[in-house]
Amino acid sequence: MILGKKLKKIIKMTDKIKYASFWERVLALLIDTSIYLMLITLAIFKITGVNDFASLLNNIYDFVLLNLFLAVFIFPIEVAMVSFLGGTPGKLIIGIRIQKESGKLLNWKEAFIRLTLGKAVSGLFFGLGYVWIFRDEKKRAWHDYVNNSVVAKKNNYGWIIGFLILCLFLFINFETVIGIVASIGANSEFYSSLIFG
Repeated sequence: MILGKKLKKIIKMTDKIKYASFWERVLALLIDTSIYLMLITLAIFKITGVNDFASLLNNIYDFVLLNLFLAVFIFPIEVAMVSFLGGTPGKLIIGIRIQKESGKLLNWKEAFIRLTLGKAVSGLFFGLGYVWIFRDEKKRAWHDYVNNSVVAKKNNYGWIIGFLILCLFLFINFETVIGIVASIGANSEFYSSLIFG
């Protein structure tokens, strides 16, 4: 009797869930990637903006530290964000959330498994696990099956905000790359003397 009530409650909850599409999930990934790229391009811009050896070494040191930070801490930060908030910055911006079918967030262990083993499984066979979203009625990739999670849509128009923010981040990245090229050109004598003596 109690089991029947719980099952009905879960069925009711899953009827109300709107699942995030493949393209919404790709948009979230692009936002996340553009954030990381922005950090890296800004650090490179800082390196190329100098014309003395001591400042160059100092900025290269900062760049190496930033990359070590990203390599070591981004993954644990993403696990924490998935378990406490339901997603990475990109998912949160566009209003989609990684959760159990019951609506509960994943715990630390589930988030860790989803982001490691689960993503590895989805990447097998040339990314077939990601394309599986098109076949599944709940729009799940293989890494969602690993711990029975879904990506729920909390906002129907979040993709518009996400697209605008992605455009802003891409514009910042583009302008930073233009600045890097200009800095290298402006400091070409300094860089030539480093390379050619």
